[in-house]
Amino acid sequence: MQSVSVTIEPPQFLAGWRPEAGALFLPVLSESRVGEQAAVRVGIQGQPIRATVFGRVGLVRRVGRPTLPPGVELLLDRASLAAAGFLACAARGEPVSFRERAPRYVAAEEIQVIVGRQPIEVRTVNLAEGGCAVPWPGPLPLVGDVLEVRLKGGLFPPVARAIVCWNQPGTQQDRSVGLRLVLDGRPGRAWRKLVDGVARSGARAT
Repeated sequence: MQSVSVTIEPPQFLAGWRPEAGALFLPVLSESRVGEQAAVRVGIQGQPIRATVFGRVGLVRRVGRPTLPPGVELLLDRASLAAAGFLACAARGEPVSFRERAPRYVAAEEIQVIVGRQPIEVRTVNLAEGGCAVPWPGPLPLVGDVLEVRLKGGLFPPVARAIVCWNQPGTQQDRSVGLRLVLDGRPGRAWRKLVDGVARSGARAT
């Protein structure tokens, strides 16, 4: 998994965005290999808006020219398509408003966040279909960093990749991090089951 940030001129972003294919060309990671996973924090030049997109490398351009830079085309995961469309609106200069998100439930569920090989035991502040917010006991990870989340329970608990979407500095008591989970296979099923259980319990939605 590779993680990087990039700021792109609006015409360049729009030229690289193919919504019908769910693909986005970005002038980064030109040393990648096809099939690798990547998380990219994307900003549009002249706009305050930034968003993190995740996907699989579908094409690599190692050598370019001024109008055709080296980089990669990402085949975006489903959860990243809305973020890419959001960035495209900003690149076209259109008014951008935040869309209604899926319900986010206030719930303290025990999970383990793995940074490198170091596990950190935390309880969620809130959680939703696509991720969660957790308190953070040490130095904050950077936006775009890729971590792992291990759910509690069972002999072989499922582990999901997670992308840091935001971080909130503060004192040791109120530092927190927002994680978007990459929910495929068994980890995805386990996370959705957890969220469904929290929803059925009557937890407060925000």
